Amino acid sequence: MKPRSIARRVYRAILAVSVITTLAMVATVLLVNEDLEHTMLNVEFAQERDFILQNHAGDDVFIWDTPGFSVAFLPSGEAHPPALPQIFRGLPRHYAAEIELGDETYLVTVEPASNGVLYIAKNITHFEKREALFGVALIIMALIIVAFSLLLAILSSRRIVRPLRLLSERISRIPVGPSMPRMTVDYGDVELHSIARTFNRFLDELESFVRREQSLLSLASHELRTPIAVMSGALDVIELRDQLSDNDRATLRRVRQACDEMRDNVEILLKLARRDPGDPVRESIDVGAIAQKVLDDLAVGHKLEGRARLDTASTLLVEADPVMVGMLLRNLIQNAAQHTEHDIRLTICKDSIEIEDQGHGLAVEHQAILTGRKKLAADGGALSGLGLYIVTLMAERLGWRLDIAHTDKNGTKIRLGVNRSQDLLMKS
Repeated sequence: MKPRSIARRVYRAILAVSVITTLAMVATVLLVNEDLEHTMLNVEFAQERDFILQNHAGDDVFIWDTPGFSVAFLPSGEAHPPALPQIFRGLPRHYAAEIELGDETYLVTVEPASNGVLYIAKNITHFEKREALFGVALIIMALIIVAFSLLLAILSSRRIVRPLRLLSERISRIPVGPSMPRMTVDYGDVELHSIARTFNRFLDELESFVRREQSLLSLASHELRTPIAVMSGALDVIELRDQLSDNDRATLRRVRQACDEMRDNVEILLKLARRDPGDPVRESIDVGAIAQKVLDDLAVGHKLEGRARLDTASTLLVEADPVMVGMLLRNLIQNAAQHTEHDIRLTICKDSIEIEDQGHGLAVEHQAILTGRKKLAADGGALSGLGLYIVTLMAERLGWRLDIAHTDKNGTKIRLGVNRSQDLLMKS
């Protein structure tokens, strides 16, 4: 989701409220104006009707026509006389409406009386012109209010967001390191003051966590290296005694090889855990040769003989740490071997390495971990837990791209793309 500016959201909210309020005001004024016309037609005409009927109780035709007011009374059964004002001609009984006659506007009502029909018309042309001027003034006022609201929205959004922007800039300027400076809490706003204090507490906890992690790594470094050094020293003593048979010497060489491999793996793990590349080891290595050595080492312990095949489509030479490359391939092949009894194929291509098995495929959670959408798996399974974490860290440290080419119920193919920017040397 693309992040959105708080200033823009505040600006839009203030402007929307102002526009809606203005429209509501305009609509209210127009409704009140219409109600005023209806009041003139109903209330005032009712009073004038009563006055006329009270003062003209006869049965004769009565017509009173002036430029501003016209009245006509026709007794029952009387045809429309020729002198009937034009505004009344052709109108039915029970009629009340606004009529335009030429440039003049009239409010007209036709009501039956006890002994005839009463016609009343009032010239409201002046009122209509004033209403039109009032409408223009209302539109101009509404535009002024909207313009003022626009300016108010811009200024208010900047004023509201400015402390947040300053807070964000202060946080972004804090250097990342073992000892990070704390933020000042000199904010007048309670919310920003609380955010700054909370962020400082977060930095305290983060530094405490980093110190605990460094202490743990230091202890782990000692605790892991010491047993390996003791085993290596014991192997040296046994070799110096020279009292072993040929079979024992072969077994001793395998133990020595495993001990050296464990030492290298511990060094790699500690280096990855420290997240400090330091001076990386870079040697020109043949990936195919390292892959073959890994397969030979895993052939006996994981029963890979006869079902693990190395296809070398091209000779791939890279500049990288051979121990880390070997450990990366070992973890991928070992996990594939542990979770399938079918064939495993390791293919060395011109710029990639592919490990393919015929197992049941990776779970959705394991795929998310392998592609970096999740850090660690919560349960076991192929390529999960510590093994998966090591694989992703080593691929990241080598600068190689780790992708899942495909995974389904028929098997999984994982591709390691070698980064050409890492001093890559290839020979086809």
